[in-house]
Amino acid sequence: MTAPIRCPSCGAMMKPAADARIHACEYCGAQTQVAIDGEQLAAGLRLDLQNIEEFMYRLAHSLHHGFNGRTKFESMGEKLELFELNLDIDMFVAKREPHGIIAQHKKMVRGIALKTATLPFDRWVEMLTRALAVHANENARVAQVLAQLKAG
Repeated sequence: MTAPIRCPSCGAMMKPAADARIHACEYCGAQTQVAIDGEQLAAGLRLDLQNIEEFMYRLAHSLHHGFNGRTKFESMGEKLELFELNLDIDMFVAKREPHGIIAQHKKMVRGIALKTATLPFDRWVEMLTRALAVHANENARVAQVLAQLKAG
């Protein structure tokens, strides 16, 4: 949930739009744009570490539909096999290995992975949400997708 914001014009409480980036005053019509916070995204995703399989499938499926041109998604029924999200300098990968799903972060330069790290799921989600927040603050379309994720 976004913190309340007072209208700079009249002092009334402003109401956030669906994407949580624009707040509008219902009294005087003023609008204010705010940045999306990675911590808000992480809270909105409600990471359930008790069921990593289901969480990763739902997250990958949602991001694939919202970022179709930047993702690769493979599944067998409701089981995630491979998910990649390319945010230019950051690539997030979740893939099935014989021992379960692993989560990786790749630092990219001109399409080449300079560094690949396998991470615990909570750290991977934290890095993902921060990267999505940065990307969303640079791209209005991404902000709309994130708003849909938070609503769903």
